[in-house]
Amino acid sequence: MMNKKDFRARIQAKPGAKDRVYGGKDPHSNIIAPLWATNGMLMPYTPAIQVTHTSVEYAQYSLPQTTFDYFAFSKRNSPMLSVTATYTAQNQAEARYVLSVMHFLRAITMNYYGRENGDLRGVNPPTLLFSAYGPYMYDRVPMLIRNVSFGLDQDVDYVSCGTEGVSVADAGYGMYSNDPETRDLDVSGAEAAQIGGTTFSDRLINPPAHLEDKMAQSYVPAVVAMFMELVYAPTPAKMRDNFNLERFKSGQYVNDDSEGII
Repeated sequence: MMNKKDFRARIQAKPGAKDRVYGGKDPHSNIIAPLWATNGMLMPYTPAIQVTHTSVEYAQYSLPQTTFDYFAFSKRNSPMLSVTATYTAQNQAEARYVLSVMHFLRAITMNYYGRENGDLRGVNPPTLLFSAYGPYMYDRVPMLIRNVSFGLDQDVDYVSCGTEGVSVADAGYGMYSNDPETRDLDVSGAEAAQIGGTTFSDRLINPPAHLEDKMAQSYVPAVVAMFMELVYAPTPAKMRDNFNLERFKSGQYVNDDSEGII
């Protein structure tokens, strides 16, 4: 379950899919690399979440000469979340993180199409894990991203994403992990950036000139709201073989180390 000290909203890859979802850890060749340091797409401010929890479909039976209609359960539709997350770029380190989030949302909604993708051709966008507000709210719930939108307003400042020697640790978001191996750590800044090997700041300093030049030429708004529509997407095999309604009603599923159920 989530670290009790960090209930902020986060969208992250499944444990076995991080390399494919985030790409390489080296920011010299990967714009999305800052997401490794925050264990996914961290929402640093409390997002607005509109929950369409469920709609239930019933088949209707019309019997001749009866006063009422009669219904039989057909199915329950998957819950959906409409999430509006605010990001700020108060310095170039935060601007680089905002850019990585934007690029992540662009890429994660695409499938592998075309000959250049080799053996990955035809692979669909991945199911991600959404966490927010603790175990009995949303804890590593499998979700698909169905819609993404954000506005580039004209009445805000724009901040350059490029400079030398910038570390995501300087962004001030704090870096707590939902990963089972690190979720009990209570660290922030440079200490948190060391999770998983060399410090993130070391890997981000002095990227090649071509990437740094492109970063310096890229600007993001000082304040931007990103809208995402998520839909609950469990695997059919898990629901068929492992779901028990009585356990779910009593809240026992939060004791598992597996994905959340809503």
